[in-house]
Amino acid sequence: MLERIHSLPYPWVFLFFWCLAMMRSHTMYWIGRGITAGTAHSRWASVLHSPVYARAQAWSARWGVLAVPMSFLTIGLQSVIQISTGVTHMPLHRYAAATTVGAIAWAAVYTTIGMAVLTAWLTGPVGRIVCLLMVAAPGLTVVVRRSRVVRDHQGDERGKRSNHG
Repeated sequence: MLERIHSLPYPWVFLFFWCLAMMRSHTMYWIGRGITAGTAHSRWASVLHSPVYARAQAWSARWGVLAVPMSFLTIGLQSVIQISTGVTHMPLHRYAAATTVGAIAWAAVYTTIGMAVLTAWLTGPVGRIVCLLMVAAPGLTVVVRRSRVVRDHQGDERGKRSNHG
């Protein structure tokens, strides 16, 4: 399979990933439209009350239509931001233009970095270890930063209490 993918010209692989991104993003948009069009009592309604959706709404409120192409470079917010654009009835022509730009960025990342990671994963145990480390490093960075923020916040609270007590 990998040989077949590597035998394809770059533009065809890029076009494949771009089409995937466009199909996925528009599916999410129409799910959002469906939520507001009478499916609020379905399993999708719970999405509207999740903390991730609240973050996505804040992103959309802050960045407007720019949140859509930027969402293609995020992990965990992309689908929710796209659903929120459907829920808020962003005009389809604006959404289509924004997703076109975002899908280009997404396809470029997956055609280059994504294919390199896939090749590394499929070539053997060393490639798998490298891939796992590449995934674990950002996760570990987030955990360490969040624990520092919590620790600093707790220290600030203790300082405030000792100053007032």
